[in-house]
Amino acid sequence: MKKQILIGAMALAAMNVGAQVVVDTVYTGAGYANNIWYSLANDNQGTAPKNNWDLAFDASGFGSTIHINTIAGAMLWNYPNSAAAGWASVDTTGLYTWPARYNSDTSWELGAMGRYANAGDPTDLDWGHYNMTTHAITGDSIYIVKLGDGSYKKLVIESLISGTYSFKYANLDGTSPQTATLAKSAYTGKNFGYYSLQTNAALDREPATANWDLFFGQYTTFIPVAYGVTGVLANRGVQVAKFTALVDKTTFTAYSTGTFKTAINTIGYNWKSYNSSTMAYDIKDSVVYFAETSNGEIWKMIFTGFASSNGAMMFSKEKLFTPPTSVNGAASTVASVAVYPNPTSATTSQANVIYSFPMAVTAANIIITDITGRTVLADVLDGATGMHQYVIPTANLLPGLYIINISAGRYSTQQKLIMN
Repeated sequence: MKKQILIGAMALAAMNVGAQVVVDTVYTGAGYANNIWYSLANDNQGTAPKNNWDLAFDASGFGSTIHINTIAGAMLWNYPNSAAAGWASVDTTGLYTWPARYNSDTSWELGAMGRYANAGDPTDLDWGHYNMTTHAITGDSIYIVKLGDGSYKKLVIESLISGTYSFKYANLDGTSPQTATLAKSAYTGKNFGYYSLQTNAALDREPATANWDLFFGQYTTFIPVAYGVTGVLANRGVQVAKFTALVDKTTFTAYSTGTFKTAINTIGYNWKSYNSSTMAYDIKDSVVYFAETSNGEIWKMIFTGFASSNGAMMFSKEKLFTPPTSVNGAASTVASVAVYPNPTSATTSQANVIYSFPMAVTAANIIITDITGRTVLADVLDGATGMHQYVIPTANLLPGLYIINISAGRYSTQQKLIMN
């Protein structure tokens, strides 16, 4: 009981200390020319032109997806007539009858090259296949890319080996061939490494992932067809709850009654609407967002204005909760996680996850995904303090790499599991 009272007192103190409303404006520029990476605690953390890149390669530890810059006018098609071996004889007759490929607007993990994997094959990563023995990804697809300058390229992502992407591209007739590599190690701690097919150069565009919460700029959404919009996307590790039709949005703080979502477009673009009578944008009344950052802080956001002339997005923000960093000297995170046997196999029948919490937590969960991000298991864990064992049945898991995510309240940790 003493510990519960202490935890409650610390949480209450953290919630009320220093809470104040701050008014801010993010400017993306005329024509929405720039991307802005923004920290709710520390404001603008980085700015880069929206159109100076063509491809974005996932730089995270297990990531393999690749984004295309549709906002800069790029388009992507998977070549349907041949696998990568048909590189020399690409024929684009009927190109515009082929379905175009787009990045997801709900997840950073699903780029235009990676989003269209075969759901029935855990080794299929869309642009290539994962080798369970070598842990290398070998490309097997040809893509046709229309760039923002109107030119066309053919492209093959040849491999992802030991954290380095290798790829080649050329004009459709094979002239001006280029080979290139992009190493994740050059972008440690960041979501993506970028590349321009127009200038044949790699780019370091974004700040460290830990330093920002929200992305302000343009992105492609689907209403229902692909359409470019201007709005706000959440970073990896940030969750957002949206409340509408509030009687008094300025005093509302009951964020715990909402559902925090991991979809990166939960804020999105439709907090505003174009008014054809005034030829300006109206801000929707009675809408409030609560953003839970990766370090567990809760921020309240209310959008107050939008100006198309300079790409200004105006809003107020207020920090409502700061999590305690320790309770009686114990860190408020998952203390330890171990997985054994690892690697394992279907014949072993199970893998064991050993985990512990330094203090009791609520909403402890385990989610296991394959390398494409598909969830293969989700369950509730015992959140009591101390050491616990969770058994993963492996009989129905196909060979491949799996990610085990254990979340406890506002904290999470990951381990990998290899099935041979």
